[in-house]
Amino acid sequence: MTTTFNLTEFFGGAITAQLPAGYADVSNIREVPDHQEIYLDASGFSSIIIEIAERVTDPPSDQEALKFHFEDIVDEHDSSRIWNTDVVAQLPHFPLNTPSYTLLATTTPPPATDGTARALTPKFVAVILTLIRLVPQSTDIVVTINIPHIPGHQEPSVGEVNFEEGKFGSLVEEGVRIRDEVWRSLEVRDWGLFGGETQ
Repeated sequence: MTTTFNLTEFFGGAITAQLPAGYADVSNIREVPDHQEIYLDASGFSSIIIEIAERVTDPPSDQEALKFHFEDIVDEHDSSRIWNTDVVAQLPHFPLNTPSYTLLATTTPPPATDGTARALTPKFVAVILTLIRLVPQSTDIVVTINIPHIPGHQEPSVGEVNFEEGKFGSLVEEGVRIRDEVWRSLEVRDWGLFGGETQ
């Protein structure tokens, strides 16, 4: 199935990117923090979050900062595992050599203590996170695609997923395609959004 994308404005049009046409702006139904834009798949459970954060300097390395931002979004009760961090984001609309990294991870909620699973509790959530480091602006842009795998609702076919063997399944593969389109199209239209130095 071919995914249709629409040019989408974030932070009052200061940043734009192509997002799937079926994703809806969460701020239309509930309050969203000013430093975030959240879009939810209207026909499923996946979400895309674009966040502007102060640049992480401790830990000092880019790879450690990537893991820091991931750990920051993981619920303290969930277990997590990072599967892949060796892909460098390709961002044609950003200054040359802008540090940018991505990871693929999973988070798993704890089992229900009363022995009964809650409705719509995911078996696990695949997380595709991209970190873009704007050094002159002392800013990190974090783009997170969350893909819950929910039994009976949003889950791949039996045997389709085995992260140990590098089989990520159709849901994650679609998430990667969305990530790649965001990379291709993501553009800062107003560098004044970050204050301080411009491009």
